Amino acid sequence: MRHLLFTILFSVAQTGYTSNPIPTTTTTPPPSGAFTAEVKRQVDQFAERWNRHDMKAFAELFASDAEFVNVVGIWWKGRDEIYKAHQFTHSNMFKNSHLTVLETAIRSPKDGIVIARSRWRLEGHMAPDGGSLPPRTGLLVNILQRTDTGWLIIDSQNTDIIEGALSRPQ
Repeated sequence: MRHLLFTILFSVAQTGYTSNPIPTTTTTPPPSGAFTAEVKRQVDQFAERWNRHDMKAFAELFASDAEFVNVVGIWWKGRDEIYKAHQFTHSNMFKNSHLTVLETAIRSPKDGIVIARSRWRLEGHMAPDGGSLPPRTGLLVNILQRTDTGWLIIDSQNTDIIEGALSRPQ
């Protein structure tokens, strides 16, 4: 089954088909300026707390039952697992790293819920053997929910961008 799925995805990627086959209609208005600024501040806090390597403060950005899938597909469930995983990696491979949010797009599919997609750049991280690694870029998708105390991340998926993988250059 996995081989069949890969074959289908590879075939679609090789056709050069780049338009979205699913019509995109939005029934909710785009977020307002103040609303967008609040969410953008929360996304910026993701990078700011990462760069301070303060994983306790980082974990506070997440709801208690949040989920997070990292760039290699490890799936953490709950704020405590998210904290422990990041605390561990920031004591070694990410201890000198610096995360920059390059751009963020925000949309609200439902009142009180937003999807924030952010392109990022990471520098200063290390390989398991302690050697330095080249900078990398990726895309972070955070789904946030408005609460009485502000916006909390309820789900997060991080993806490395690998230029040219399964697609044709434009």
